[in-house]
Amino acid sequence: MKFRTMIVDDEKYSRENIKDLLSSYDQFEIVGESSSAEDAIKKVRKLKPHLLFLDIQLSGISGLEFAKMIKNFPNMLIVFVSAYDEYAIDAFSVNAVDYITKPISPCRFEETVQKLEKYKKTLFPKLTKIPVKNKDGFEFIKVKDICYIEAAGKNLVLHTEKAKWVLHRTTLINLQKSLPEKFIRTHKAYIVNSEKVCKMKKEFGAWEIITICGKPIPVSRNFLNSVKEKLYL
Repeated sequence: MKFRTMIVDDEKYSRENIKDLLSSYDQFEIVGESSSAEDAIKKVRKLKPHLLFLDIQLSGISGLEFAKMIKNFPNMLIVFVSAYDEYAIDAFSVNAVDYITKPISPCRFEETVQKLEKYKKTLFPKLTKIPVKNKDGFEFIKVKDICYIEAAGKNLVLHTEKAKWVLHRTTLINLQKSLPEKFIRTHKAYIVNSEKVCKMKKEFGAWEIITICGKPIPVSRNFLNSVKEKLYL
C-alpha cells in the first residue's frame, strides 16, 4: 500500500521540491497539493490522504492552526516543513511525525521516510481472516491456513489443505494489498502462501511450486525473479 500524500505550502517552489524528493520513492502517491489552508481543508475532506507535508507558515493561518483544524481526521500523518526551526516543539505538540527545515536535503528527507515506514502497520493493517459466504451467512477463513489463491473469472478461490472457498467480485491485485508479505504472486492467476511451499521445480521447461495442498502452481517468467528472491533461492 502507498501513502496517499498531499502537499500544503504557499510557495510553488517548495511544493515542487517536495514532489521531486517524493518521486524517488515508490511508497508515496501524490493525490493533491494546495497553496492555501482554505483549499487544503476542502481537498483533505475529499481526498482523505494518509500523509500531509505541511508548511508551518501558510497565508492567513499557521500550519499549527491548520493541524488543529484537522486533528479529528483519522489515520492522517503530518510532516511539518519550515524555513525556521523555532516551531519544532509546538509542531510535535500536535503529534507531527517529523519537522523538516528548508532547504530539504535528500539525506534529511530519507530520515523522514524511515520514520514514516514505522506507521505502515497502523495505517495498513494486514488481514488475519477473510469472510466468505456460506449457506448460513459468512464463514471466516484464517489467512495463515490458506495454501494458495486462484483467480477464477470475476471471483477468487481460496484453497486450504481441507477445503476451498469462493471470494466474490475482487481481484488478486486488490486482495494482495491486504495480505501479509509471505503471500507471493507467482502468476497472473495465482498467489501462494510461502509458508505452505514444499518445493519448487522445473517441469517441461517451466517452473512450478508445490504447496502442502499438492497441486502444482505455475510460476510465470514475469514473476520468476521475484519468487526466487522471496523464497531465498
